Amino acid sequence: MRVREWMQADPPTVRADAQVAEAGRLAEEQGLAIVLVVDDEGKLVGFLTRKAIAAAPDASLPAGKLAAAPTVTLAPDDPMERAVVLLGERHLLIPVVEDGKLVGVVTRGGVLRALARMAGFGEEGIRIRIRLSDPFEVYRALEVLSRRKLGLVAVIQGDEGEVIFHVKGLEDKEGLLQELKEALG
Repeated sequence: MRVREWMQADPPTVRADAQVAEAGRLAEEQGLAIVLVVDDEGKLVGFLTRKAIAAAPDASLPAGKLAAAPTVTLAPDDPMERAVVLLGERHLLIPVVEDGKLVGVVTRGGVLRALARMAGFGEEGIRIRIRLSDPFEVYRALEVLSRRKLGLVAVIQGDEGEVIFHVKGLEDKEGLLQELKEALG
C-alpha cells in the first residue's frame, strides 16, 4: 500500500502571503488543528498551529512569515508503513509532497483506515490464533491453509510468537485447529 491510496488529496491551505487572520478563520471554519501554508505555486512553505495563530503578534502578518517548516513529509509513493510509524511518534498529520508541491496529507484517521484494510477488518471470515514455537512454522501453517483451499484475508503478527490468520471459506474450525496442531508439532 502506498501513501497516495490513503492520503487526503488537496487539503485546505492558505497562501504564504495571506494574513494570519485568514489562517485563523480557516482553522475555525474547518475545525483544523493545523493550517498548511503554501506559496503561489502550491509548494509547501510550512504550517501554523492554532496556538501559533493565537500567539501571533499581529494578525495582519503574512502566514508564511510565521509558518514553521515541516520536520517530516511523505511522498505519494512512500509505503503506508512509513506513515504509520511517523504518525505513531507524535505527528497529527503529515504533508504529502511531490516535486515540492503539496498534494495531500496523511492523518491518523487515514492511517487507521489503511491498517484496518491491511488487517482485513470488516471482511467476512474467521480468525484463527495460533502460537508458534519457531517463526518459520508460519509457512507450515500456510501450507495447511492452502491444502484446505481457504481464502487468506490477512496474516497478523500477535504477541510473543502468536500469529492470527483471517481466512474465508472455513467450515470446520475444529478440524483445522487439529490439523494445524499436528502440522506444527
